[in-house]
Amino acid sequence: MDLTWLRPHPDDLTFLDRNGVRITGAWFTVDGRRYAVPDLVEVWTVTGPRPPFASRAFQAAGLIAVVAAVASPRLDTTTAWLGVGVALAIPLTAALIALRVQSRPLSLYAHYRGRTVRLLESTDSVWFHQVCRALDRARAYNGHG
Repeated sequence: MDLTWLRPHPDDLTFLDRNGVRITGAWFTVDGRRYAVPDLVEVWTVTGPRPPFASRAFQAAGLIAVVAAVASPRLDTTTAWLGVGVALAIPLTAALIALRVQSRPLSLYAHYRGRTVRLLESTDSVWFHQVCRALDRARAYNGHG
């Protein structure tokens, strides 16, 4: 018994339609660009670099640790080691705050009709992963994945 007539038309099936992104069974539309979902193959995500401030703060903490290691024979008082601990805590705390406040950019890529395209970039990880899940569902509807 053929039940294919029960399956909705790909254009009638919407997986996501928010914040300028629309994903249907047939199309992935973002920022005025439109991609046919069946032609999106090998979809992957890329995480961008950490914030430069955080990297520099980690480097400063490393430098302080190296200097403390070299100077350790002369650090014979509790006060000196306490000073090293405080000197390490300041850049480490700053780096952790920077990592928490400044999100890393996330990018969604795919091979589309023989070329690599970036479909979406966002620093909002919740939104980004919602888009990824919706695209996964649209691709599964079309027999991918």
